[in-house]
Amino acid sequence: MIARKLKRLKMVLSDSRWWGFYVQRRFMSPRTRNWLADRMARRRPAGTATDAAAAAAAQALRQDGIFMLGELFTPAQCQELRSYFEGLDAHDPYRPGSPRFKPLGEGRHPEAHIAHHDAEDILNAPYLLQLANDPRIIAAVTAFLGCKPSIGYLAAWWSYHTALGAQQAEFFHRDVDDWRFVKLFVYLTDVGADSGPHVYVRASSNDERLAEIRRFPDEEVAQVFGEQAIMTMTAQAGQGFLEDTFGIHKGQPVAQGTRLIFQAVYGLSPLPYGPREPVPSSRVRLPPGLDRWTNRFYVA
Repeated sequence: MIARKLKRLKMVLSDSRWWGFYVQRRFMSPRTRNWLADRMARRRPAGTATDAAAAAAAQALRQDGIFMLGELFTPAQCQELRSYFEGLDAHDPYRPGSPRFKPLGEGRHPEAHIAHHDAEDILNAPYLLQLANDPRIIAAVTAFLGCKPSIGYLAAWWSYHTALGAQQAEFFHRDVDDWRFVKLFVYLTDVGADSGPHVYVRASSNDERLAEIRRFPDEEVAQVFGEQAIMTMTAQAGQGFLEDTFGIHKGQPVAQGTRLIFQAVYGLSPLPYGPREPVPSSRVRLPPGLDRWTNRFYVA
């Protein structure tokens, strides 16, 4: 236990991204966070002018915390992405040092409920970096953040059934990643009620209730916000949505099958769980016209 704490302290002291990350986590009032985020946004590039569609998306994010984007990938594109990731090694982030394994192979620990892919593999996946920079999405995110966004984190991970039930982010919680941020989620497998749907509490992102960093029991969330506010996001592969995950949310544990999802996190600051150094562009198949500011933390 002491050795693990010392290792984490060394990591935090040696990486300045953690300093700002921990400072903003001291402020949990949505009103205070929004006030400070507005002032930070003014010191960032302004981005493109907001059109009516982007303004509507930003308003939905401010009011409900979520905005549905509809189909972002075709069934054929989702199949291509699944085949790509099935052939790559993944890792269990909650068991550091454990062997890497193929997502649908035999090497996964029986209690591992998720498996993540590496940043460079995500950058080189078909379609994903291009989608993360899609003008429609960037315009909506810019309108919500109040400035041009920076991609602080990209993730693609599998979720599995285990005998342990809910683990980690499969309990209701708030993300506290940056002063203001928004996440793009895209299902790459069909997600029904039994295959790990994302669950979100509508309008909780600006609600002062349960504004804490902890896991919340289902019963507590339902009692505070009401069952009618809890949205279960079932959808076909290729469907996506934007979400302010400072709002209360969770991933429902997988009961059957597996789930593959892609996520992009847009914010104001570098995130400590993104790449410490951008990946050299010579190692990435870059789509044309990438904005340097938006991609500054990921691609050199």
